Amino acid sequence: MNSGRHRLLRPSWIISHILVCALVVSTFTLGMWQLSRLDERQSYNSIVASRFEQPAEQLSNLLQSFEEESDILYRVAEVSGEFDPSKQIYVVNRSQNGVAGVHVVTALETLESSLFVAINRGFIPRSVYLETNPEDLSPPTGKVDVIGLVIAGKKDDRGYGDEMAEIDLEALSDYWQIDLTSVVLQRKDLDAVTEIPIPLLPPDLTEGPHLSYAVQWFIFMSIALIGYPLVLRKVSKETVQIT
Repeated sequence: MNSGRHRLLRPSWIISHILVCALVVSTFTLGMWQLSRLDERQSYNSIVASRFEQPAEQLSNLLQSFEEESDILYRVAEVSGEFDPSKQIYVVNRSQNGVAGVHVVTALETLESSLFVAINRGFIPRSVYLETNPEDLSPPTGKVDVIGLVIAGKKDDRGYGDEMAEIDLEALSDYWQIDLTSVVLQRKDLDAVTEIPIPLLPPDLTEGPHLSYAVQWFIFMSIALIGYPLVLRKVSKETVQIT
């Protein structure tokens, strides 16, 4: 037995022990990280679901009622005004139901003040976007009432113009030379699914793959914790028989 234990203390085996320990620690850490991601996702889903179910309010009232913009995200808001077709951009590299395309974002001048709201009017399949006359993608004229989901803009450092990678409100304000509200309104009339642009789908409230990933990492950890000692025991016994 002593010779077997001595063999398992050789440098090659010590390296093996260290690698297995590192594997156990890393798989445990990754499993716990996925569980924390799952907890964050569940908290996010709970907040979004509760806000999404609240009655629609005027966007101006929501902006005045809450100090933090994050407190009104995913609330349903209403706004009235007129679209400015000269202030329209397309958010590229988007997909919906497996179809590649773009989002069309247009500035809406509110009736209450001189402020503008960036309205994400919906999804346009890429084939339609490339083949359709831009004038056919213009917003409706005259006074409109828009009901939509309040979402946040995102920073876009990859250049500006009529095509953007994200709805960067600060960049759009400079590009259009107007004052935009600090949030985006995503059109919510989901019944009109046959028109172009197609209204966007509601937020994804699934829990994602985090739990399954966590289970996989813990399985790998268990294999190392159970399997490696069995290998060491077998090697130790084989050494005893040889000596």
